[in-house]
Amino acid sequence: MHKLTVFTVLVLLAAAAANAVQITQVQTYGGEPLFSEVLTFEQFDDNGGAYTLNSIQIKLTLNANGGQFIFDNDGPEPVAGNWEFGAKGIIHSTDVTLLNSASVPVTAMAEALHTGTFALAANTGDTEHDYDPSAPDGMQYDAGFVSDTQADFVGSASWTTGTNGFLGIGSYDINLDVFSWLDCSAGSISFTFTPVLADGDVTIVYDYTVPEPATMVLLGLGIVFLRKKKIA
Repeated sequence: MHKLTVFTVLVLLAAAAANAVQITQVQTYGGEPLFSEVLTFEQFDDNGGAYTLNSIQIKLTLNANGGQFIFDNDGPEPVAGNWEFGAKGIIHSTDVTLLNSASVPVTAMAEALHTGTFALAANTGDTEHDYDPSAPDGMQYDAGFVSDTQADFVGSASWTTGTNGFLGIGSYDINLDVFSWLDCSAGSISFTFTPVLADGDVTIVYDYTVPEPATMVLLGLGIVFLRKKKIA
């Protein structure tokens, strides 16, 4: 009982001497959708097994700014509904597995969207596809800034080592696709739009533990103590 108590205290002291550390990598992007980019990140190097990886978090941030759309009802009847306008983005990779502990994609599609409703009168006489924003059968929307962030932790089953994994001394690629988005729920509407400008970043955070020298000293003392007690 005495040996177990002393050794437990030494282990607890050793655990307290370990430091939690984070490595954060951020790759930015931007442009007018539609575009794709390849973002490169460094693998996690465990320093020959000296470091203990606790988690890998991935965050996708998408910002949309500006842009404009015009709706014009060309039908003989009034129309009403909902609209969405902005940009969407998604990440994928052939180098690493982007799944969480439930085998679900680590980040859902990021949706930087403005939303609203419309109620347009029947066509007042303008011709099809002239995109007249004037009321009562037309409308115009000038977009501002909107942002969305999707984040999750990579499941430990996906922490693979090697050329195409999160662990090692090399790098891996994550692919990003961003595209414009305009949607409405009425079929008789003619529309035109100027795309938003999209930008943002993909962030990888490695959370890991680094033992301090005192950790190894305490563990060594614990082993020596137990050996001495065994001899005695």
